[in-house]
Amino acid sequence: GEFIFRVTGPIVTEPSTYTVPISDRIYIDPKEGTEFICHSCEPTAGIKNRNEIFALRDINPGAEIAIDYAMIVRSYDLSVLEQDLTCRCGTDSCRGELGSWEKLPDSKRKEYEGFISQYLLE
Repeated sequence: GEFIFRVTGPIVTEPSTYTVPISDRIYIDPKEGTEFICHSCEPTAGIKNRNEIFALRDINPGAEIAIDYAMIVRSYDLSVLEQDLTCRCGTDSCRGELGSWEKLPDSKRKEYEGFISQYLLE
């Protein structure tokens, strides 16, 4: 539950590989090292509000900060964003593709409770 960092950067209306959605049509284009938030099906961190990253468990120094993209992405529109959605996190519980809120199983939604981008809950 410890605060790690705040995703900051310009607000944009076109998504890219690195943008963080804060609504269905508005994104933060992250800067200053926060553009490399990785995905994992067993995340070390989650998101509160729309842009604050918090630890889900103890994280060792130098360890990767990873969230489940289902915590921030409602769905993927591949006509807008050309991206390979294959997950390569390598965890035991890997779902095989990058997560989205719409496809997230109810058990995971419950597990992530309190660490989901606010716009997905509105």
